[in-house]
Amino acid sequence: MPDHSHFYPFYLGIITATLAQPCPADFMQWHNSEIQYLHGGNYQEPFNPNDVSQSIITITNAHGWTYGRNFFFMDALFTESGQPSQTNLYGEAYSTLSLSKISGLNLSYGIFKDFGATGGINLGENMDSPQSGTRAWLYGITLDFDLPGFDYFNVDFLRMRVTEPADIGTSWQITPTWKLPFEIAGSKWSFEGFADFIGKKGDRADRQALAQPQLRLDIGDLWGNGNHLYLGIEYQYWHNKYGIKGLHDNVPQALLLWKF
Repeated sequence: MPDHSHFYPFYLGIITATLAQPCPADFMQWHNSEIQYLHGGNYQEPFNPNDVSQSIITITNAHGWTYGRNFFFMDALFTESGQPSQTNLYGEAYSTLSLSKISGLNLSYGIFKDFGATGGINLGENMDSPQSGTRAWLYGITLDFDLPGFDYFNVDFLRMRVTEPADIGTSWQITPTWKLPFEIAGSKWSFEGFADFIGKKGDRADRQALAQPQLRLDIGDLWGNGNHLYLGIEYQYWHNKYGIKGLHDNVPQALLLWKF
């Protein structure tokens, strides 16, 4: 298998440079960037009977522009116990073109707010084993829903092609993402996250379901500096992790987040 580990700084550099470019106000319509710290103690890994403890640092950015929106995240995963120490990088980037923005027409109807065309890439690398890694290319359609109380509720219907660690053909992926803000006794909370439902990939990978819902408390708002510092919990459920039949994650993770 080709070694592409030396391209990782290039991928990250392109993303960072792109996000750093100044944009006219009418071009960049909104943006949201976050740094998250997560910690969990009972992850499951292949061929390992032990619970694995690890910390995860995640950088995310989402922004809307004249003809759609873009989103990316990058995870750095640090193993702490349960297996030999290692560092893994994993990132995804997606771009969605809005049909209503491109056409200039109001395409909303009932619970449907917009329709889009989406393309993306998934990249993964074990920095302690450069010959390992993942590459997947995705494309399809996105439905934006207008649901009461939600800031957003979107569902991607994507075709996936995995090209590394081997070209194992195509599959499908359905991904809902959501954000539901609410208040309790004057404190500000949100319930948000995503779920991936992924089809079988030949005889190499079984069907998967991965969900990472988060419950966040805006603790900065408690002293008058809201929408920046959050404390909460993320629950990771992964059925047939990595496509390995019978390997499952059920991991509550402590969450600390800074939004900028």
